[in-house]
Amino acid sequence: MTREALTTAPPTESGTHCCRCGRWTTAPVVVGYGSGSTSGPEFITHHVCPQHVTAPGPCTAEHGAAK
Repeated sequence: MTREALTTAPPTESGTHCCRCGRWTTAPVVVGYGSGSTSGPEFITHHVCPQHVTAPGPCTAEHGAAK
């Protein structure tokens, strides 16, 4: 074991919240894109967990709170 292994921060957790159920998923699937702002070129990628890939319905996530 090295000193750096003991003193550096752990790696950041990868993944995102599901747009359908809101739960954290480490295996997100891209299902669409949207515009996040009317004032500029901000785009939002919509992800779902593997269980909701075929589930119909709109994105229910609050993308503004993620910033």
